[in-house]
Amino acid sequence: MKKVERVMDKVTPLQILMGWKKHVKIVYRAVKAIDPKVEVYVTGGAVENRLTARSDVDVLLVLPHMPTFNEAVELRTRILEKAESLGLPLYTPIELHIIGKEELRKYIEKSKIVPADKL
Repeated sequence: MKKVERVMDKVTPLQILMGWKKHVKIVYRAVKAIDPKVEVYVTGGAVENRLTARSDVDVLLVLPHMPTFNEAVELRTRILEKAESLGLPLYTPIELHIIGKEELRKYIEKSKIVPADKL
């Protein structure tokens, strides 16, 4: 905890967000290591170039089916643990949205979506 606090004293939240592409690439690698069938997209302020110091980076994880609550919690935990082992800083404001293929249409209709492997 002390190491994280020292890093946070030197880096502002906006500076952390400016490295969002690097962090998403780590999450992408973690997702593919856990389940290669999961599609990974980025949406929201990051891809729309409207990040603020209070933003987070919205990452869509699209499963072939709508996950149950427990399945989503389990998957989120495994992915974040793997991403941390790959170098994702604990303080990175990444928000994982775990959805089914059908729900992806709603996101496509209302916002810009970029495949994570195209960043």
